[in-house]
Amino acid sequence: MKLLTYAFLGALALQPLTATTATALQKVRTSYVQLSEVTSKNTTIRGVENALKTCSSARGWKFSRVAQGKLIGQLTVRGKHYVEVDVEYSSQAFKISYRDSKNMKFDAEKNTIHKRYNSWIENLTNDVIFCLK
Repeated sequence: MKLLTYAFLGALALQPLTATTATALQKVRTSYVQLSEVTSKNTTIRGVENALKTCSSARGWKFSRVAQGKLIGQLTVRGKHYVEVDVEYSSQAFKISYRDSKNMKFDAEKNTIHKRYNSWIENLTNDVIFCLK
């Protein structure tokens, strides 16, 4: 009876770990913003690029220009988690898409990733919008 009780308590103790792991993954989201919907200012392609590079730096984002209207963004969190995104932009819109990651539980087959990825992309998007207003 004592052994059965310990087995039950052990299984009960592990239950939150399995539930947490399952909910920690989400579908990878792409962020697309039509600038006319978020600002009445006239934006230029250079202004959008500057907003992407400067407004996100406080959160640790670093961007490299690969072509006109294209950047690669990189974020390292606590020296452990790494995310890389493709950014396509113009004077009318910008789009942030998943490119690569490390230690983020990315599953290409299921198109899932650790839930923090989506919140980092949402923060990046909101920071850029804020700077363009």
